[in-house]
Amino acid sequence: MNLRHQKPLGGLEGGRLKFDEAWREFGHSEGDGAGLASCRAINTSAVPRYWTDHLIAPVRMIGAGTASLKLSYWFSTIEDSPQEGDPNFVSASLRTSAATAWRDAASSGLISMLPFEGAQWRFEQPVSFMQFHIPFELMGMVCLSLFGKDLTHDHIRMPADVLDVQLHHCLERIRHTASMIEPSNLLLDSWAILAEKFLLQLSSHGERNGHGPFGKLPARGVARVVDYIEDAIDHDLRLSTLAAIAGMSTHHFAHSFQQTIGMSPHSYVLVRRIERARALLHRGGAPLVDVALACGFSSQSHLTTVFRRCLGLTPGEYRRRAVF
Repeated sequence: MNLRHQKPLGGLEGGRLKFDEAWREFGHSEGDGAGLASCRAINTSAVPRYWTDHLIAPVRMIGAGTASLKLSYWFSTIEDSPQEGDPNFVSASLRTSAATAWRDAASSGLISMLPFEGAQWRFEQPVSFMQFHIPFELMGMVCLSLFGKDLTHDHIRMPADVLDVQLHHCLERIRHTASMIEPSNLLLDSWAILAEKFLLQLSSHGERNGHGPFGKLPARGVARVVDYIEDAIDHDLRLSTLAAIAGMSTHHFAHSFQQTIGMSPHSYVLVRRIERARALLHRGGAPLVDVALACGFSSQSHLTTVFRRCLGLTPGEYRRRAVF
């Protein structure tokens, strides 16, 4: 959102909030506890255009590289905020504070779409929100897979208030997970399933019957994908790569893998990484940071967070119990 200073709200000094204070608005703790590092200076063609040339930068941004889904966190003390549109992204905003908001004089709900042509936003008090950005090109590929039809911008409704309980729960789950761990590219790719949810809820194609059940992966395809995951477990895997190995579109593969294996590709890779870490910890010796990197975790703290969430104890505690 391109936020230009009109009138500060709430009497906050300088019209801004310090990073750690703003971060707490999203339910996070201080410090570098979770997610990727904060990024205040964002100037890249890989993100929505309205992220550039602004006076108030997002508090935090995740997935600015090649990830399918990009997330941004905002805190605004500006009463009137013009949003410059960007037709390259389908973007939704999840408000994470109690402030009342309006988009072009229409009351804004907890979930609001960000129009391609831009909009004028108004907040009655300081407001925090999280935005979800899906490349329009990806939406088009998913639409073709779901409905066998091309997608244009006119096919997508962009309401100021999206009343959909399932979509709200989905966005909240993503928000919670992103606050707990450092999202990998594979996880961000998996979250791009939002493209399907937006199409079913907001596109005119969604009013028609979509693609039926995708079915299971053939045994040979499963074997190739599983072998690749085992060989490349220490890499930042991509959903598109796994889909190509199976000879499917990314969207088709994600559904078929879930039906075949019983879990999403990201969940399966996470299980295999934890199993690899357990095997290395049983052998003793290696520093925990080396174990983390050998299993595809970005850091020792990333391994510790996931390991404790899955097994209820830290890698160090697990190693001590395994030894004794």
